[in-house]
Amino acid sequence: MFSKQLSDVVVVGGGVMGLFTALNLAEQGRSVTVVECGRIWSEASAVNAGSLAAQNKLPPLVPYTLAAFDVWKSLPERIGCDVDYHQTGGYKIATTPEEVARLRTSLEAQCAAGLPIRFMEPEEIRSETPWLSDKVLAATYCELDSFASPIRTGPGVHKALCRLGVTILEDTHIRSIKASSKMVHLDTDAGAIDARQLAITAGAWSGKVAAMLGSRVDMSLDVNMVSVTEPAQFTIGKIVTHARGILTLKQVSNGSCLIGGGWQGNGSIDDQRKDVDPDQLTHNFILANEIIPGLGLLHILRSWAGYEGVSPDSLPYLGQLPGFDNIFMAACARGGFTLGPLFGQLLCELMTTGKPSMPLEAFHLARFDNA
Repeated sequence: MFSKQLSDVVVVGGGVMGLFTALNLAEQGRSVTVVECGRIWSEASAVNAGSLAAQNKLPPLVPYTLAAFDVWKSLPERIGCDVDYHQTGGYKIATTPEEVARLRTSLEAQCAAGLPIRFMEPEEIRSETPWLSDKVLAATYCELDSFASPIRTGPGVHKALCRLGVTILEDTHIRSIKASSKMVHLDTDAGAIDARQLAITAGAWSGKVAAMLGSRVDMSLDVNMVSVTEPAQFTIGKIVTHARGILTLKQVSNGSCLIGGGWQGNGSIDDQRKDVDPDQLTHNFILANEIIPGLGLLHILRSWAGYEGVSPDSLPYLGQLPGFDNIFMAACARGGFTLGPLFGQLLCELMTTGKPSMPLEAFHLARFDNA
């Protein structure tokens, strides 16, 4: 408990968006307080599968994904921590004629957006990827697809923030927020916090934080599931995604295989419930085994679920909260683990100079009926 704290910026939310926003602001010399209702890096940022894939991004996000890769490559030196970053390349696969057509359409759109990918016929797939099933009729390949470890990244960024003097308040709940043109006042159960600017980076909770200011931000909730196998010998050569966006597969440094793909669990942020759905998991496993038969030889060690906020068009919110000059938001980034380090940088640029280095118009908060 403290009597009152004054910062240049309060960042609400201690996940990938919040911590990288705080990191960039602190590196610019701003005093920053991070407020997290639970433990930092404990929700979606910690429980995702660690994919840094370009081929599963919507075409408008391709340029941002390419820029995010540059941030990820420089991150270990920047924060002084090995984040287990690996640029392995990856395949996006199709198993039906309809999916092959979808794959070709996706390839055209992503190539037009600047992504270097190539189409692969069955003969090339069999020669290059014998660990993939014969059911794979076509694939695209991108050498940029990568992965990193959420388990290593979060603690590494946390330590960097501590070195920069960022105040981090965990298990701290906000009772109310009041804002004027010059100051934002937060009443929390740990005391009062005043700041010149506020960044809302609370993931699936961002809409509830905005509602404290009388604003409505339209978002829905996904409860995504991920599973991990026992460590194994070579099973998955590179990252694998699916033409219909229903599968992500990779084998990480310790030999374990991660199985995901947006299959939905059960829960809501109102009751803090995140339960796996056994039927959905079964479908996820069946599909994974159909694509990579070697997975059928492995034991599943654990399955879990995590929240993801989703905007109506599946594009992020990144910009000013409508009606406020000193309140900003970064939320609802599908593939937020990939994009978070870059979006933290862009939000910092917007907050400090008003001139982000990449355009943000497609992500403005007022593009629906948000107000």
